[in-house]
Amino acid sequence: MNPNHPTPNPSPHSDAAAINAAVMKKLNSYLRKSRALAVLALGTGLLSIVIGILIAWVSSTMVMPMERLLLQDYPGTLQQTNTSSLAGHPPGAKPPLTRAELDWRHVQVTAVHGKVIILMAAAIALTGAGTLVTLLLVIFNRRATLRQINANLAQISNQIKELQAGNSSDSKQ
Repeated sequence: MNPNHPTPNPSPHSDAAAINAAVMKKLNSYLRKSRALAVLALGTGLLSIVIGILIAWVSSTMVMPMERLLLQDYPGTLQQTNTSSLAGHPPGAKPPLTRAELDWRHVQVTAVHGKVIILMAAAIALTGAGTLVTLLLVIFNRRATLRQINANLAQISNQIKELQAGNSSDSKQ
């Protein structure tokens, strides 16, 4: 008798095959979950980046020009309000804004600042959500890896037991 004969693969109905099938089913479930989490993390990260770009665009195209106009026109309007006359206005220069126009610009700038703050809060919330999803992804991947290692170790253990059982039966004969 040849003591080095290969061990036969377990039949599909054996306990080892059932355990292997259950382990593979669980591992595939973890892989699907980790893929879904990866897509979710990537999506929230990209959405957060888009909102950040939108905030920068809104600030540079809407808020900053309005603030610049307010800063330029405020001193002249303040002087006009204090003197209540246009006598000090140089010829050919732009006439100062009325108090109502200046107040309306201020309201517009304040409204845009409020919208930018809401967008910034949404971007921060999305970044936090993306971080949590990424953390869950790492945990799921770690768990799946550990289960896969345990399944491989169980298979190796079964193979060693089969080899030992085969060697002991061969040595008795």
